[in-house]
Amino acid sequence: MNWEWKSKSEECEKEIQVLQKEISSATTSVSKLSRQIKSKEAQMEQLNARKQEILEKCELDQINIPTISDPMETDGQTPGPVFDFSKLSRACHQSTRPSDRAKLEADFSGKIATLVSDIERTAPNLKALDQYESLRQKEDAVAKEFEEAKNEEKKVTDEYNRIKEARYELFMKAFNHISGNIDKIYKQLTKSNTHPLGGTAYLNLDNEDEPYLHGIKYTAMPPTKRYREMEHLSGGEKTVAALALLFSIHSFKPSPFFILDEVDAALDNLNVAKVAGFIKSKSCGGARLNADPSEGCGFQSIVISLKDSFYDKAEALVGVYRDSDRSCSRTLTFDLTKYRES
Repeated sequence: MNWEWKSKSEECEKEIQVLQKEISSATTSVSKLSRQIKSKEAQMEQLNARKQEILEKCELDQINIPTISDPMETDGQTPGPVFDFSKLSRACHQSTRPSDRAKLEADFSGKIATLVSDIERTAPNLKALDQYESLRQKEDAVAKEFEEAKNEEKKVTDEYNRIKEARYELFMKAFNHISGNIDKIYKQLTKSNTHPLGGTAYLNLDNEDEPYLHGIKYTAMPPTKRYREMEHLSGGEKTVAALALLFSIHSFKPSPFFILDEVDAALDNLNVAKVAGFIKSKSCGGARLNADPSEGCGFQSIVISLKDSFYDKAEALVGVYRDSDRSCSRTLTFDLTKYRES
């Protein structure tokens, strides 16, 4: 009897072990299936979220998706609309592999992008009116600014032309006066008993339209001399020509007095006497005796000279000498008016 019970006990233990193995295998299968279920549920949640996102986007873009009534629909809340896939091609129904679905999705995305691009090209720009208004305001501002600049430019141009004309008038007034007197003065400085007519001098403008922008050519021809450039004249002839120009300029707007520093250095005694006589005739006393309105009023001259031809025609002499005792310069003055020829 004991042997039988022992045998049965061993058989039960073997059965228990077999059952435990089956339980362990079943538990493993249940765990695997649970994980698969959770994975599928997660995928379903992702797909539902993607579906909801697509539905919301379609609603915003006002895209009507074909749907059908759900035969399983009850009065309770449904998870969402049921789509009508009847219009899809048979190839789309049969494509179940992920690669095929990805390819179809790419094709649909390309078609959608093309349609959207066509719609954007054909759709009216609702902001065009606002943009036009903004551009019109900018145009008005620019046009106003341009008009103001144009008026300012005209104002400046008119002022410039006025000043230009006034400058031209002032220049020509001085030039005409000097040009009209220079030949007369040059003749007075160069005439003599043997040449009573004297020489000839005149001025020419390089540019008559805008004379102040270009040069003035000065031509002087001494008596019995033919035309030559100014640089070809002798030193004395150049001095006489320069003095004629100086006295002509002075006749336009006279200065209170002249200071002539050894202008007679290159002149011979005859020309020194001519220059001295001319200066005496244009001095204040001489101008009163020989009044000529075209030549202006008389002037005072201070002449520094070492030639006595100037001395006898002066009204006063001022001499400078060195005082050796005091180691300084001293001056002497001598009034010649009391010795004038009656």
